[in-house]
Amino acid sequence: MTGAALTDSLGRGGRVRPPAALRQTATMAWRSLVSVKHNPLELVDYSITPIMFVFLFTYVFGGQMAGSPQQYLQYALAGIIVQNTLFMSMYTAMSLNTDLTKGVFDRLRSLPIARSAPLFGRIVADLAKQLWAMLLMIALGLVLGFEITGGPAGFAGATVLLLTFAAAVSWTAVLIGMVAGDAEKVQVFAFTFIFPLTFTSSGSSRSTPCPGGSRHGSKSTP
Repeated sequence: MTGAALTDSLGRGGRVRPPAALRQTATMAWRSLVSVKHNPLELVDYSITPIMFVFLFTYVFGGQMAGSPQQYLQYALAGIIVQNTLFMSMYTAMSLNTDLTKGVFDRLRSLPIARSAPLFGRIVADLAKQLWAMLLMIALGLVLGFEITGGPAGFAGATVLLLTFAAAVSWTAVLIGMVAGDAEKVQVFAFTFIFPLTFTSSGSSRSTPCPGGSRHGSKSTP
């Protein structure tokens, strides 16, 4: 993008016009997606980790939690997808923290672009990666015996709900990435938040056998 194009995107009072802000957000999102080409391990994590979660919970815990792995998968696949979404949001925090500590955002602030474009671009790119992981897990679940009982409309609604949840979690990851001083602290903050939230919920096991206090906490955990 040339300097003249950046200048033309400004309106009265030096504010960025909304159409220009959308283009700049798309540019920042594309920058995040293209970075996968230089860091292919990130795409591996968005592909291998979801597959590992599905196989691990289905065949290691499935026979113990339910009558068969297929019955457990029918109950737990949605929870496994949510758990994977939470763990993958850590990449949002770490990538943002890296951009902040290396001065990338300082250089971006010196340009006449929308202040929201770098953050929104990061969120849009990470949602695209999250969607890839979700569809991969659903496809694997179908192969292993999962049945979509809500029809096309129910499937589409569930996917939108999962993406909305991923967007909300991504903004939490943005906060962690901005507050933490370095990548190691990001991991500490993220795991402190993620582990209690995932493993105390009823997403992977029913809350009925839990004691009173734990049962109420499990039911109230999203």
